[in-house]
Amino acid sequence: MNKRIEKVDDKEIIIIDDVFTNDEIDAFFEYAIGLSYKKVEKSLSYDEFPIFSTDFIPEKFEEESFIGRKARAILNQLYKWADNYTIYRSYINLCSYGDVEYPHYDCNPDAEDLTLLYYVNNTWNYKYGGETMFYSDKDSRLAVIPKPGRVVIFPGNIEHMGTIPTRICKIPRLSLALKFRKII
Repeated sequence: MNKRIEKVDDKEIIIIDDVFTNDEIDAFFEYAIGLSYKKVEKSLSYDEFPIFSTDFIPEKFEEESFIGRKARAILNQLYKWADNYTIYRSYINLCSYGDVEYPHYDCNPDAEDLTLLYYVNNTWNYKYGGETMFYSDKDSRLAVIPKPGRVVIFPGNIEHMGTIPTRICKIPRLSLALKFRKII
């Protein structure tokens, strides 16, 4: 496992590579690409341009999928207080060139929620774009490429956005979001 830590406004963004084998990355991608998606996911309540997504039952996904189990194991390894967090949402976003995304927060500024992103695609060229951008004071601070199998963990109260793939990208960008809420 290859881990690095970046900071935005003194909040840690943890980027982890080499968590999954190539076979695991391929297996989850094949599963995810075959799912049905609906154009319902909105970054903001007034978003007029929802993107495609599909939701899972959070607790079931965490307990029954190897991605969910590995995500919990990573949290337990990184945070001694991870047991104080419960999963409350799990879904995959699918976006393609021409879609629209907005900078947003996953929780209120005073909340302590955590978001774990898993980049689902089993192949990606940096020229395709699709970075996750993190912002501070309405300015970009960090861009993370959606490298296959990469995991990014961050506080949900950091403004961020999954950017849209470039015109040369002929495949959708798939990202799994697992959202955790502090229960104690």
